[in-house]
Amino acid sequence: MKFNDTAPVMTPEGGLPFWLARLAEDATLEATVLKRPVEGRADIMAVIRHAVSLYEFQHHSYKGMIGNGLYMESYRSQIQGMPIETLLIAHVNEQGEADAVVINHRPLDAAMLFSKLMGERVEERFRDLYLTGSQADSE
Repeated sequence: MKFNDTAPVMTPEGGLPFWLARLAEDATLEATVLKRPVEGRADIMAVIRHAVSLYEFQHHSYKGMIGNGLYMESYRSQIQGMPIETLLIAHVNEQGEADAVVINHRPLDAAMLFSKLMGERVEERFRDLYLTGSQADSE
């Protein structure tokens, strides 16, 4: 059984996700699809805009606080027909802002495809964050 199969799909809420609506100016984003972290609210927002456009849908099975200062989202989707599962953990500081975000995509072939497609879509200054076509294709 897959992780996201253990809970029912939640009703979509609309609007920005909790962590993105409260993203700190000096936040960092780390992800399976990234070669290195993205730093700063503006750059994270620029990258996420492209990431969201790749998802064919987002079916959340969990969104909410999971402990003292930690927020979690778990959802499934598809990218070019390939199933992808996502687990996001955000640290929420004392000001209620998400100051560190980690996104895990799985399985590996879906994460590699996601990284390659992101590298093709993002602004030039972000391209080195992602796998090139030849890197993604060399399993």
